[in-house]
Amino acid sequence: MKARFKAVNIDCNFDYTFEAERLAAAGIELVLAKSATEDEIIRTCADADAVILEGARTPMTARVIAALPRCRIIAKYAVGVDNIDVGAATAAGVVVANAADYCSEEVSDHAVALLLASARRVVAMDRFVRAGNWAGFTRTQPLRRISQLTLGLVGLGRIARGTARKMAGFRLRILATDPYLTGPGSEPGVEVVDFETLLRESDLVSVHVPLTPETRGLINEAALRAMKPNAVIVNTSRGPVIDQSALERALEEKWIAGAALDVVTEEPLPAGSALRKFDQVILTPHTGADSVDSMDHVRRTVVDTIEAVARGYWPPFPVNPKVAPRVHLRPFSDWARP
Repeated sequence: MKARFKAVNIDCNFDYTFEAERLAAAGIELVLAKSATEDEIIRTCADADAVILEGARTPMTARVIAALPRCRIIAKYAVGVDNIDVGAATAAGVVVANAADYCSEEVSDHAVALLLASARRVVAMDRFVRAGNWAGFTRTQPLRRISQLTLGLVGLGRIARGTARKMAGFRLRILATDPYLTGPGSEPGVEVVDFETLLRESDLVSVHVPLTPETRGLINEAALRAMKPNAVIVNTSRGPVIDQSALERALEEKWIAGAALDVVTEEPLPAGSALRKFDQVILTPHTGADSVDSMDHVRRTVVDTIEAVARGYWPPFPVNPKVAPRVHLRPFSDWARP
């Protein structure tokens, strides 16, 4: 018997036994595929009620969405949805959902690790010692007491608020700016300021905004020149939020003191990237969200998303909550999850 609801994962990268068993128990068919182009997605998902994707480059474009007449929900195994044309989905009555809270702890932990490693020059010290040195490091690279520094958070969403709570224990001043914040921030101990003030006054700048047309290149040459010469910038959000060529110039010409990046414009980072040559740069391979616990969390969230919509409920984290869905949906809070 044909399943009454068909979900297609077009971007498979690991084992999906948990998802398949949970969805099958709910009468939902899960199809696993690897569709990298628009035409492949259209062919694979022609009769899909739900489309699931994982990668940041899988093209869920307006053309693809227009060619999926049965699709009710596009679900992402991630927070960022910049490769989904949310406007086109909304116009077509398709709900877009992510896993908004799955890695908030991990990414804020990673941001804190990079901030502390930058402030205390941990990686530079490691390289110094491995090169056969011992005494003299702090004379060439002076350190500051963390409680005397100012941390600036660009964005004040879940991850930034987690970063603020964790960094608050070091008793430093914390500023935040958020282009989507319509009123005063509610996070205790965080002072909301404009973007220019944050850049001018922060010793540590941590980036926590989604990648949108408005935030692409937000940290540009002008922003980097506005920062203190002893400041460090940390990015755990999306690589293109920082103009990478401008950052390379800033590091080369010492407009700022350093950077710590979990994300870059082109991933994997090319072998010849200039970022690899700077001793004052810490690089991690887009692993800020990773943990066994976060993977369990995101898988449960995606299954909840698909099952909720199949049963006639809103998903837990709709990205376009004002969409008029193709099929009427009841509030997610009314659904008793298994």
